Amino acid sequence: MTFDSFVTATIAANRRIHDLLHRPEANLYEALQEGAGGDITHGIDQLAEDIFVEHIGQFGKIYSEESGMIGEGEKTIFLDPLDGSDNFLSHFPYFGTSVALEGEEGVECGIICNLANGTLFVKTREYFVRGLLHADTFSSVQRNKNPKIGIFERAYRSFENANRLKAEKIKYRVPGAVALSLALSHDVSFVLMEGEMRAFDIKAGLFMCEDLYQHKHKDLTIICQHEKMFERLRQIFLQDR
Repeated sequence: MTFDSFVTATIAANRRIHDLLHRPEANLYEALQEGAGGDITHGIDQLAEDIFVEHIGQFGKIYSEESGMIGEGEKTIFLDPLDGSDNFLSHFPYFGTSVALEGEEGVECGIICNLANGTLFVKTREYFVRGLLHADTFSSVQRNKNPKIGIFERAYRSFENANRLKAEKIKYRVPGAVALSLALSHDVSFVLMEGEMRAFDIKAGLFMCEDLYQHKHKDLTIICQHEKMFERLRQIFLQDR
C-alpha cells in the first residue's frame, strides 16, 4: 500500500523507536522531569519524542505530552510518544505511540502503533487500515461481529462503575494505554474511559472511532460498535443519573 509523506514519515519514526525498545538500555528507564502532561518523563519518553520531532516536525507544530508545544506550522500534530509508559516500565507488553494530524477542518490522519507487538493502525479520510510495522501488507479494519470482552481504561478511578459491570456480569480488561485501546474499538465489545482525557491521549483514537456509537457523561466515555451493547451500557451507567 502506498502512503503519503506524513504517514510514511510517522511509520519510519515508529520503526526506529520499536528497534530501540527491543534493544533496551538502562537510560530508557531513567526518570527525568515532569512532562507537559503532568506525568514524569522518562528516558524513553524523551527519546521517542525527539525521534518524532526529527521525522514529522516539518508537517506542523507538535503538541506533545512531554514538552508541550514544539515548533510551528499551520497544522497541529497531537503526539503521545509513548502511550502506556507505565506498562513499558513494568515490562507489560501493551504500549505504543499515538499521532494525529489536524488541520482547519479537523483531524486528517491518525496513526497508532502497538510497539510491543508491532501492530499498526492508520486512518485518513480515505481509508482505515491495519498491518504490521515492519511489513508492507495492510488490510481494511472491519468490525468484529462477535466480540467477547470490552476494555475499561482507568477503571481503578471508579469502583462504582466497575461494580455496575460486575453486577451485570459484563467481561472487560484494563490494559492501561488509552490510544491503543481506542484503536481496538472495532475488535472489542466496547471501550470505556474514566476521567477527563488529554488531547494527545485521544485525538488519533477518537478519529478511528468516529463511525461508532459514542456517549460522554461527566467523566465517563462510552464507545461501542454495536447498538445493542451501547444501549445496554447507557442504561447501566445512566439509569439513576
